[in-house]
Amino acid sequence: MKSTADGVPGEQVEPAAIPRLGTTWFDRGAGYWLRRIAHGSFQLALLLFAGLVVTAFYAGFWEAVGVPRSARTAVYAVTAVACLLSLVAGFVRTRRAPVEIPTPEQAWREHRSRQRRNAASAAGGRWTLLLLAPVLPATVAWAIGTWAAPTLARRTAAEIGARADYERRVREQEERAEAARPLPPRNRAERRHGRR
Repeated sequence: MKSTADGVPGEQVEPAAIPRLGTTWFDRGAGYWLRRIAHGSFQLALLLFAGLVVTAFYAGFWEAVGVPRSARTAVYAVTAVACLLSLVAGFVRTRRAPVEIPTPEQAWREHRSRQRRNAASAAGGRWTLLLLAPVLPATVAWAIGTWAAPTLARRTAAEIGARADYERRVREQEERAEAARPLPPRNRAERRHGRR
């Protein structure tokens, strides 16, 4: 897990910790997969719970408005198709979008910023739910699609950035070790001169 430059004793390069995965991304062992699966499952459970709540709210909305049962069936069918299309579109769009590869420090800053934004939006968005009732199921389906694209990727952007940062630090360590090494004598005259 640790690396030194060509076996030269000195400071060892440690992989940086990233949000949710710590340093397990380096070896990608059982701890890594356990954390990644647990986090992805927790996010999916939250999204599915939100989908269940939204579906119940949506069904109640159309019933409260007084839409007849036959018309509601048609609305539900259109909504189901819209949800499926939103799910696929969210997945495809997120998968094709250019990903900014963060350094470990940038990943931590973005993680903290996202937590603050989530707390603020949870407190302030209740009235928006009433206005968005007709499109809420499709919106949740879109969120599930955008969740699935990075979650099902082989490596996350934070992992790629942490790997690039680690390799950069290893190269710098090797360059420092190479610069500290004494140069070999160039010819016999220098060797003889060095012995005296």
